[in-house]
Amino acid sequence: MLTGVFLFLFGIGFSFNSVSLVFFFTQLYVLINMWELKKIEEPELIMRLGDEYIEYRRNTPMFIPRYWSKKEVNVK
Repeated sequence: MLTGVFLFLFGIGFSFNSVSLVFFFTQLYVLINMWELKKIEEPELIMRLGDEYIEYRRNTPMFIPRYWSKKEVNVK
């Protein structure tokens, strides 16, 4: 969802030729949401789900998916 909103803001900024929306507010939106995820949502998930969430977080990237497993990387 966050990626969709990011692309939406970026597209709106380009369509209205708004330099401030493209280069300032879109990046500000991303930074605020990253801060909220790290400081508010992740501690709540750790408290509710415990070690299972910690293991999930260790194996899953936050934004950009990996198309290979850690086992494949270690073998090469």
